[in-house]
Amino acid sequence: MSRSFHIRVPCTSANIGPGFDVVGLSLSLYLVLDVSIEADAPHKDPVLTYSGQGAADAPLNPYQNLITRVALYVMRVNDMKSFPRGVRIHVRNDIPFGRGLGSSGAAVIAGLLLGNELGQLHIARDRLLDYALMIERHPDNVAAALIGGFVGSYLQELSGEAAATTQVPLSEVLPAYPDNASESWGYHPPTPPQGIGHYIRFGWAKEIKVIAIIPHFEVLTAEARRVLPDTYTKEDLVFNLQRLAVLTTSLARSPPDTACTSRTANTSYPASHASSPPSRP
Repeated sequence: MSRSFHIRVPCTSANIGPGFDVVGLSLSLYLVLDVSIEADAPHKDPVLTYSGQGAADAPLNPYQNLITRVALYVMRVNDMKSFPRGVRIHVRNDIPFGRGLGSSGAAVIAGLLLGNELGQLHIARDRLLDYALMIERHPDNVAAALIGGFVGSYLQELSGEAAATTQVPLSEVLPAYPDNASESWGYHPPTPPQGIGHYIRFGWAKEIKVIAIIPHFEVLTAEARRVLPDTYTKEDLVFNLQRLAVLTTSLARSPPDTACTSRTANTSYPASHASSPPSRP
């Protein structure tokens, strides 16, 4: 039996104003998967092709590509040991890699949706966020990519075994697949606890448009986060909380007249600017 489907995931901008690690916004650049399944096809493993941003650098081996590795994680948690036979995936990507538009978060969400559909697992959207947070560990980008729109999110305080599971190294969630990996490699990945993250979708005033400035250089998220200080003053925290409380409401109002004064932040912007090289024309 043959079937086909499409998956479309938006890029995102996170850390909006004072909402560091809290709010994210989906934007209209997309990662699209065109998927077909021919059950009688001769190939066992998925066949990947790419076009668009990063096409020359994207791994085409399904055991090395982030999207298909995430899909396999979802299926194996749900007792599906391998991909269905005869899968072909063409990836059309408009999201620049490593430029602050949530390219890895979009790939993770695309992989979750792919695994859910390939396995016909019918996993609910809220539960998919748990899977995403086993991989990304910060909710702002993946929540906005999964839910769409202007989204606030946080991590639930878990205890006991559930808390320990969320701290499992990423190498156990998405294991590397060396050339000599056996067929059973990575068969038993950790199952996400229930309710790792929670979210709320805010309103967005129709008057507000977004201009994204895409730099010519790449900065890894882990490198950017290393420049942040370990501690903050009470004054800086209060400054951020005051403006975040206003920002999430004002961006939904018409006109959003207080947004321009509530979008500044004292805790993350100076350090993040320091991690970026000077811009050029």
